[in-house]
Amino acid sequence: MKLKDLSPLMKRRRTGGLSYGYDRFRIDPAVAPLHWPDDVLGQFLYDFGDNDRFVTDYGSIDLREITWRLETIPATDFHGMPTGASDDDCIEE
Repeated sequence: MKLKDLSPLMKRRRTGGLSYGYDRFRIDPAVAPLHWPDDVLGQFLYDFGDNDRFVTDYGSIDLREITWRLETIPATDFHGMPTGASDDDCIEE
């Protein structure tokens, strides 16, 4: 499953307004099988899953192949971290 494959879910979220909040989103059959941590699911898919530029940058990634782990890294390491074109200069700002 790729980010762009979630467009029907994103449409349901947009048209549902307040009635389709994060609690409903996270249990949707389209994303629940990913078993992603809530923070990542909320920030990566719920907040940006229908952002055209974000989908262009990350739409080809197979979401089922991603494994998340919590790491502590120094803030200085962020300066050399790559981002997609839609986030160009985001870290620097």
